[in-house]
Amino acid sequence: MLRPVKMSRVVVAGSKDVISPVVEKLHELRLLHIVSYNGNQPEFELGKPIGKAKEYSEDLIKLRSATRYLDIKNKAPDKTYPESQVLSEMDNLLNNVGAEVTATFERITAIEAEVKSKQDQIKALTPLSVLPLPLDAYYGYDSLATFVGTAATPVDADVARVSPVNEIYTGTAKNATLVAIFVPADKAGEVSAVLSEHGFSETSVPKLEGNVDSAIATLEGSIKSLDGEMAPLKKKLADMKKQYEDLMLATDEYLSMQTRKTEAPLRFAETANAFVIDGYVPSDQFSRLKNELESAAGGRLEVQLIADKEADDLVEKGEDVPTQMDNPSLARPYELVTRLFAIPEYKEFDPSLLIFVFFPIMFGMILGDVGYGVMTFLVLVLLKKRFRTEGWQQLINIVMIGSVWSIIFGVFYGEIFGPLGLWGRVMGQLPEAELEHLKSVGLYFGEGVYGSLGRLGPLGIFPMDRLASNAVLLLIGTSIFIGVIHCSVGSILGILTELNYGEKKHAYFERLPVMLFQVFFAIALLGLVMGQMIMVYLGAVVIVVSIVMMVMGPEGAMGLAHVPSYVSNLISYLRILAIGLASVGLAYAANQLAFYVIMPMLSGGAKDSAEFTIPAIIVGVLVLLVVHFINFLLGILSPFMHPLRLHYVEMFTKFYSAHGGGVEYSPFGHVRRFLKA
Repeated sequence: MLRPVKMSRVVVAGSKDVISPVVEKLHELRLLHIVSYNGNQPEFELGKPIGKAKEYSEDLIKLRSATRYLDIKNKAPDKTYPESQVLSEMDNLLNNVGAEVTATFERITAIEAEVKSKQDQIKALTPLSVLPLPLDAYYGYDSLATFVGTAATPVDADVARVSPVNEIYTGTAKNATLVAIFVPADKAGEVSAVLSEHGFSETSVPKLEGNVDSAIATLEGSIKSLDGEMAPLKKKLADMKKQYEDLMLATDEYLSMQTRKTEAPLRFAETANAFVIDGYVPSDQFSRLKNELESAAGGRLEVQLIADKEADDLVEKGEDVPTQMDNPSLARPYELVTRLFAIPEYKEFDPSLLIFVFFPIMFGMILGDVGYGVMTFLVLVLLKKRFRTEGWQQLINIVMIGSVWSIIFGVFYGEIFGPLGLWGRVMGQLPEAELEHLKSVGLYFGEGVYGSLGRLGPLGIFPMDRLASNAVLLLIGTSIFIGVIHCSVGSILGILTELNYGEKKHAYFERLPVMLFQVFFAIALLGLVMGQMIMVYLGAVVIVVSIVMMVMGPEGAMGLAHVPSYVSNLISYLRILAIGLASVGLAYAANQLAFYVIMPMLSGGAKDSAEFTIPAIIVGVLVLLVVHFINFLLGILSPFMHPLRLHYVEMFTKFYSAHGGGVEYSPFGHVRRFLKA
C-alpha cells in the first residue's frame, strides 16, 4: 500500500517468426512495461513495423478527420461493440459515412465563408448610401483616379487647389463625413497627399452594380438563402453524430489498438533473425508472463529474469523503474491527488493512503456542517451520473468522502446551515440561566444540545459552537496537533526513503532533526499554554539538539536557514481553524441578517416571528438562500484547496519526490472501453 508494487526486470528474446503472436499476447496480458531500445548496441538495430501498420495508421487518420468534423470527444461509453461488428461496419464508416461527413462539413465551411464575405460587403456598402452615386460609378476608369472614404475636415478647397478638374461628392453618416473624389489620373499623387492632411481613411467599395440599397437588399437575401441551406446541413451532421458517435469511438479504439500492435517492434531491438524486448513486470506476475509468452511462441522464445544487482546497475545509469501504485479501493481515488503532484519513485512511498486518512478529516473539520455536508453529497451524487470519466469519478469520490466527514463534524459542532440556525429548532437549546452560568465560569462551548442527552463530552463541550472563545482555543490546539502528526508522518517516511537510497547522513541529520524540532516545538508551546514548565524545558533541550544535528547535516550551518519554515509549517495548519471560522461566520451572518434584521425591519419593527409580514419573509428568505448558496460554493472549494496545500507543501516536502518524481507503470496493452472484451 504505502510502497509501490515490487517490479522485476525481464528480457524477452525470440525468433522473428513469432514476433506477431508474441506482440498479440503481450497486448492481451497488459503486464510488460516496455523499455524502448535506444540503439546503443551496434549488433542490434531498431525494429520495424509489422503487418498492416501503414493501412491502420491511414484509416485512423481518416476516421479522426471525420470525428473532428462531427465534434466527437472522448467520453464514458454508452454502448460497447464486439470487434466483429466494428470490422463489418468499418469500411462503410471510413468511406461512405466519412466521405459524406467530409462533404457536408466542407459545404458548411464554404457557406460560412461566403456569408462572411457578403456580410463584409454589406458593412462596406452601408456608409455609401449617403452618396448619390450608383456602385458602378466608383470603378472602371482609365483616365480618372477615385478616392472614396471618410475625412475629418472638408477637403473641397484643397483638392480643387491641386486639381482644378474634379468631381467631389460628400455625405454624413454616423458622425463621419464620407467623400467620393474623382480627379485626373496624373493628379492622383498630389490629391492623395492633400487628403492625408485631412485625416482621410479610404473605404473599399465592392465591385457591384446598381444603387447601394438594392445591392444591400440583394446581399441580405443571398445571406438568408445561404443560412437556409446551412441549417439542414448542420442538422444532418448532428444526426450523424448521434447515430455514429459510439461506433466511431469503438472503431477509433480498435484502430488505435491495431496501430499500437503493429508499431510495437519500433521499441524492440532486432537482428536479421531475432528480436529482443526489455521491460519491467510486477514480480508476482513474472511466472504468468513467462508461461503465456512461451506458450504463444511455441517454445521459440526465452523469457529471462534479470538479477536484482544487474537491474540496480541499470537504475544507477539513469534508467527509471516504473511505479505501480497499490492502494485499497477506498483510497484509490486519492491517487489522483498524488498524480497531480508527481508519480512516486520506485524507492519512495506512495502517499495516497495517507491522503485518504488525513484529507477527508481536514475537509470535514473545515466545512463541518450537517446541512452543507448533505447538500454537497446530494449534488455530487447527481454529478457522478453526469461525469463518468475516470478522472471526474475520482475527484467526485474524494469530495463525497469529505462531505461525509463534514456531516460528522457538523454533528460535533452542532451546525445545520450555521450555528444558532436549524440545530436549536431540531435538537433543542440550553436554558438561558444555564447559558449565563456557563459563560460566567468560562465553560461556554455553545448553547445547542443533543436532544434529551443534553451536552456530551469532557466539560460538556459538544455540540461545540465554533464562534465561542473556548471552542476557538480548543480548535487552535487541535489544528496544531494535526499539523504535528501530519508533518511527523511525512518526516518518518522521509527518513525511511533516504535510507532506501543509502543516504544515511540525509536521513539522520536532515530529516530526523526536522521531526524533532517540530514535535518538541509544539510540546514547548503546549507547556507554555498549560503552565507546565517541565514541558517547556524538555522541548527547549530537544530543539537545541535538533538544531545542532542540522548543523552537522549535509548543508552545514546553512541548514539553519530552514528553521523559520519549520515553524511556519506548523502555523500553516491554523488555516484548518481559520477557513472553518470564515465559513461558519458567513453562515451565522446570513441567519442573523435574514431573521433578526431584514424580516423585523420590513415588518415595521416586529420582534415576534409570528408578526412578520409575507413580503418581509420572502425578502428575508431570498437573502438567506443567496448568502448560503455563496457560502456553499466556497464551502466546497476552500475545504478542498487548503488541505491539498497542506499535503503538497507541509507534508510532501518532508519525504516525497526529492529525487524528481517517478515514471508510472504503463504496461503494453489497452483497457477496452468501447469494445467488448
